[in-house]
Amino acid sequence: MSDPAVGGTAGSGTSRGHTYQPLGAWWLLPAGLAVSVWLILGGGIRAYGYAMAATLLVAAIVRGLLPKERTGGLVVRSRLWDVGLLLALAAAAAVLSSSLVIR
Repeated sequence: MSDPAVGGTAGSGTSRGHTYQPLGAWWLLPAGLAVSVWLILGGGIRAYGYAMAATLLVAAIVRGLLPKERTGGLVVRSRLWDVGLLLALAAAAAVLSSSLVIR
C-alpha cells in the first residue's frame, strides 16, 4: 500500500505529494480583472470599479450555482462564506465606484 501523501498511486489524484484540483471556472476572475485593467488604462476609473464589481458578482453566482467540481479555484471555504465574501466585495466595489468624485 502506498502513502498518498508521499506520491500516491495511479489515479489517486496526487502527484508528488500534491493534490490535483482543476481550475474549473476560476479563469473568470483573471479574465474579468484583465478587462478592468484595460478600462483603467483607458482613463475610466469609474468603469474600472464597475467592471471589477461585475466580475466579483459573476464569480459569486458561479460559486453559488455550480458544483464544487466545476468551480475549481473559486472554492476556498464553504459555499456560504465564499458567496458572501464575493458579494460583499462586489457591493463595496460598486458603492466606492459610484461615490467617486472625479474632477
